[in-house]
This record gives sequence, C-alpha cells and structure tokens, in this order.
Amino acid sequence: MTTDTHSSQILKGPVFADRLADVCRAGLPTVEPLDGLRYANILIPHLVGGELPFALHGVVGQALRMRGAQVTALVCDSILPACVSRKVDHYESACTRWCHSNAEPFAQAMGLPCRLHSEFITEAEIARCDRLAESAAEDELAIFSTDGIDYGHLIVQSVESFFRVGKYDPTDAEMVAKARDFLRSALYVTIIAERAFDELHVDKVLTDCGQQVEWGVFRAVANKRGIPVDVINVGLRGNALKLETDRPGEPTRQVPGWEVWRDQPLNDEQNAALDQYLHRREKVPYEFKDEKWQGRISDKDEVRRLIGLPDAPSGKVFAMFPNVGFDAGKTKTRPAFDNAADWVVETINRFAELPDHHLIVKVHPGELHRAALDPVVDLIARRCEPLPPNVHLIGPDTGITAHSVLRLADVALVYTSTVAAEAVGLGKPVILIGGGRHADHGVTTDVHDSAEYFGLLDDLAADRRTLDSPGDLGRRYAYAVFFRADIPIGHFRMLDIYVADMTIDSLADVAPGRDRYIDSLCRGVLLDEPFENPDALHPAAETAAR
Repeated sequence: MTTDTHSSQILKGPVFADRLADVCRAGLPTVEPLDGLRYANILIPHLVGGELPFALHGVVGQALRMRGAQVTALVCDSILPACVSRKVDHYESACTRWCHSNAEPFAQAMGLPCRLHSEFITEAEIARCDRLAESAAEDELAIFSTDGIDYGHLIVQSVESFFRVGKYDPTDAEMVAKARDFLRSALYVTIIAERAFDELHVDKVLTDCGQQVEWGVFRAVANKRGIPVDVINVGLRGNALKLETDRPGEPTRQVPGWEVWRDQPLNDEQNAALDQYLHRREKVPYEFKDEKWQGRISDKDEVRRLIGLPDAPSGKVFAMFPNVGFDAGKTKTRPAFDNAADWVVETINRFAELPDHHLIVKVHPGELHRAALDPVVDLIARRCEPLPPNVHLIGPDTGITAHSVLRLADVALVYTSTVAAEAVGLGKPVILIGGGRHADHGVTTDVHDSAEYFGLLDDLAADRRTLDSPGDLGRRYAYAVFFRADIPIGHFRMLDIYVADMTIDSLADVAPGRDRYIDSLCRGVLLDEPFENPDALHPAAETAAR
C-alpha cells in the first residue's frame, strides 16, 4: 500500500490488481448475445492504468463481452509526449509512477483484451508528426486544425489541465512548449485511432471524458468516420455514472433523454425524492468524497452575517459560482468568455459600477482540495483588490454551502457547474456563461458573448428585464440530471478518485440479468436504448436496492 492519506480505505496498485484477479479468476461466464445487437466491435481508447478506470470502464467492457460484443481496450505504453495524467506538480512521471506500470498488470488480472498504442504507429510516422508539430507557429497552436479535425481546443484544455490553471497563456514559453508536445500527442493519436479503427473494425467507441487530447482525438476521428461514441464518466449521486452521446450527423447530447423527459411531469414520489435529495445535497454535495468536501454552514442568516450582506439589500443579489479554475474550460465551446478567470474579474469590475446591487462569489471547494495552481481567490486579489463593498467573496475553505448562497440570491451566475441543476431545481433563475452540460436545455438563460452578458446584467439591475423562475421545468431537469441520467454502480465503491472496494465476487455478478444497472448500461451501448436509471420511475425501490 502507499502512504496516501486514504491508504487504509482504498485499493491501490498491486493490492487492487490482486482483488481484480480474484473477481476475474473464473473468466467470463457463458456469453449470451443480446437480441438485435447493433454493435459488434467496441473500442475503449486510452484506458489509463488507474484503479478507477479499470473498475469502471474495464468491468463495463467485460460486461459488454458477456452480451456478445468484441471489446478491445487501448493502453498507452508511454509513447505520448504529453498527457493530462502527468501534471506540472508531479515530479515523477505518471507513466512510471502509476499509469503504464499499472495498466498491464490490471489488464492481465482482468483478462480484458488490450492493445498498445505503439502497435498502431511506426517510428517513421512518429518522426513525421514531430516535424509537423515543430513547424507549427506559436500563435497557431491554440487554433491548429488539419484534415477536418479541430486540435486547437483539445490542446488548450489539455494544457490548462496539465498546469492546473484556468487560462492558457500563449505568451508563456513553458505553456507553449507543452502545447507543442500536446500537438505531437494529438497527431500520434490520430494515426493510432485511424489504424485501430480499421484493424479492429470498430463500430462504436466507449470512452472517458473526450475533451482532452488523449480521448478527444479518438472521439473526433470517430465523428469524422461516422462511428457513434458513448462517453461514460463518474456520475453525480454517490456511486453512479453519467453518459453523453455523439451520433453521426447529430449534436452531442450531454443529458441523453432530456428531449423525452422534459415533457414528463414528476409524480408525488419523484417530487418527494428530489426534495429529499436536494436537502441532503445541501451539506453532502459529493456522496463519494470524504468529509472535507462536505458543507458545514447552511443557515442563510449566518451566511449573510459572515459575508457582510445587508439584511435588506436595496437592489438585487447575484450569486456567482466559478468552477475549479483548471476544470472550468472543459467545454468544447466557451461562448461568452475565453476562460472563467476573465469572466470572474470582468463581472466584479462591472459590479463596482452597480453599487446598489450585490455579487456573492462562491469559490468551489475543489480549488482547495484539487490544488489549483491559480486559485480564484488569488486571481481576485491580484486583479480586483480592493474589492468593491458590494462584492462578497466566499473562499473554498469556509464550509459555506452553495444552497445557503442560492437562498440569498435573486439570480445565479454559473460558468458550467452542477450548481446550475441545483439552482433550477430550487426555482432560481440561472444565467449560464460557459456552456457545458447544462446548456441548451431550456432551463437556463444561455449567453453567447460578453456584450450580451453585460447587457443582461445591466437590464436586470435597471429593472428593464426580469428572469422568471424555471418552475416545474427546472424541477424536471434537476430530477433528470440527478436521478434519470445517473445510473448507479453496484460492482465497486468509490472514495473520491479512488476505489474503496470491489463489491462483486466474480464477473458472473455482472452477467445478463444479474445487475439491472449494468443491464441498462449495456443495452444502451449495444442496442442504442435510452441511457436511463431503471429505478428513476420508482425512487423508493432504488433507495431500498442501494
């Protein structure tokens, strides 16, 4: 075991490999192909050697094989010049520290068919990619595209994630050098993807994330070829996963099923379940994280006193919710601002001109717990001090809950965060600035450029415009996000980014008919059935099951 603070509660490295081997020792039970199987050859690209990816994507891959699909995972063997699993503050390469050193033992323990990146690219092709990346002008790296693939946005997001910052700076020599390395990686991955798709006859991709080079290029090549993509990631409620889908010729669906769910009124049981969950989420927003992520202060009057908000403000109160800086840009389009940092600073400056109205800036706790290297609090101190008296800053370590801030607000200002779904569920109007998962669903006011955004703020301040409560539609959306779209996980337990335990005895426990959540997920992948939590119609049944 490692010396990690969670080491007594988690499975890591060889301990995880041993547990995985126990679960998978008997191999696959008898394969039972699904009737009407639409996809026969599934690729899981860039399966990194972390415990969570293997517990999630690896076990799902095995479950898909039991239902008649050929599944292959691609594993990196350290050939990429840059990837987001390495970070600027990691003094030992992730390749040797955990990723490459774990991937092969995990794959062997699991028995999942895996291929290596280097099998699909030659030394001559690598050299050619290196020359092309080296010849790219510095000012072209953030907008680089070729052969119909937009590499630039993937490179920018990857650099921001690598450096744990919220803004790519094209004048920073270190960032530019890393952007060039990410371009090299992107060009390698393009060749790897094209060749793997051909050799393995891939007809669907099941991937992680998708907004950074290592996964995003596979997704882009699949889109170009008309191959559907399902993106699977950690969900919002406890042990759960959420999905988004790319289908040829259609826009990405980040909450698949909303087109149907929006027209389905909630029944009494569903309304009660949503209220109960939102009440719990007030202090426990992350069911799978430890206590340091939990809120402590939820009384709005106490929050008002702590931040210095008047008891009876003369104007409106706006609550701003920035994401974690280096995570806020993880949307393909950033409609109103190039980055969240500029949005925060420019909004504070605008409120200096609106003295009768108040702005509460609620900094995300992940700024502290995820060790952002350009924290929002420091950004504000550099660029906005002294703060205008009508701007109230809540740091990431205060324990003040988002709900208590929402109670004090007339309008929520959200970049891309999940608090948008919470706010509309609580009946608060939301202005969504950064696009992302909650955009274009009819429950938020989405702004598309800074002029539109500031014009809206000015109109609201001057009472030339009002924003209605999202009402029942907002509650349907909150229920969709937190209940319908979150499919519970039954085969392992998470603790933050770690695996606390594998809770199955063998792969037979995720065979057809044994786990209704895995059944639902696999039917979605292999048959294109809707991705929906099978318990969503009866929340009480879900509570009992879990």
